[in-house]
Amino acid sequence: MAEHLAIDAVPELRTPTLIAAFAGWPDAGEVASGSMRYLIRKLRAKKFAWIEPEAFYAFTEVRPQTTLVAPYQRELRWPSNEFHFWRGSDDLDLILFLGREPNLRWKTYVDTFLELAERCGVRRLITLGGTFDSVPHTGEPRVSGTAADATLRRALEGMAVRSSTYQGPTSIHSALVDACRQRNLASGSLWGHAPHYLQAAPNVKVCYGMLRKLSELLDLPVDLEEIRGAARALELRVDRLLADNRELQEYVRQLEASEAAGAEPAASAAEPPEIPSPEAVVEELEEFLRQEQQRRREEDGSPPG
Repeated sequence: MAEHLAIDAVPELRTPTLIAAFAGWPDAGEVASGSMRYLIRKLRAKKFAWIEPEAFYAFTEVRPQTTLVAPYQRELRWPSNEFHFWRGSDDLDLILFLGREPNLRWKTYVDTFLELAERCGVRRLITLGGTFDSVPHTGEPRVSGTAADATLRRALEGMAVRSSTYQGPTSIHSALVDACRQRNLASGSLWGHAPHYLQAAPNVKVCYGMLRKLSELLDLPVDLEEIRGAARALELRVDRLLADNRELQEYVRQLEASEAAGAEPAASAAEPPEIPSPEAVVEELEEFLRQEQQRRREEDGSPPG
C-alpha cells in the first residue's frame, strides 16, 4: 500500500479526527466536496500527503484536466486525493481529506487510506456525502447519518440526525466504514439531502446544513457566516425562478408538508440512490403537473382535456 501513498511529512497531531469527502457518485449537488473545500479554506488546513491516482482510476472515465497556464504552456491535473491537517485548541486536531471515489481496486485504496490514518494516530473517521432526495429547497436542509460506533451514534441521535436503513448499491464510504469496524476504529457518516429538482452545484444551502451539524458534532470553531449568506442567496434565487410557476410552487409546498410531517427520506443518507437524470426529474414533475391538472378539472366539473 505504501507505494500508492506520498507523504511530505507526518504532522504531530493529538489523536486527530479524520473527515473525508469524495467527489463523484456519493456527492450529489457537490454537497460533500463543497463542504470540504469550505472547511479546508476557512481553517487554512495544510496539505501534507496524497494518494497517487494511477492504480485507482480509469482515466477514460475520470479524465485528467489540462489547463493553459501560459502561452504555449499547459498543465496536466490528475484526479487528486489529498490529506490536509489543522491543529486546533482544546485537544481538537483534524485531518481533512478531499478526493474522488475510485473506479478500481477499492480494497487497496481503503488500505492505503487507512494506512495514513494509522500513521497519524487517527481516533475516528467521519465521512461526508450528498444524495438527491424529494426534499424542498426551503427550510432547514435535511442531514442524516449513521455510525457503527455507539458514542458517535448517541451524539447523532442527540442532534436529531435521522439514522439510515439503506440497502443497495454502495459507495466507497461503506467500504471505509466496514474496514474501520474490522480495525476497531470509530467511524460514522453525515449525508446532506439535495432537492432533486435543483441542479445547483455546489448546493451551498445543503453544504451549510451539513457544516452546521458537523460543527455541532465536533464542537468545531469554524466561521459559517460566508456560506450561510450564500445559502440564503441561493434560496432567494430559486424562489424568484419559481415565482411565475404556480404548479411548481405547489410541488414545493407538498414537499414542505411532507418534510414537516417527518416523512422518511425517499432514499437513506447512509448510501445514495442512483442519482436521477435530468430527464427522470422532468418526467416526475410532468406527472405531478398532469395529476394537478386532472384534479382541478374534476373539482371544476370540466370534461377531460
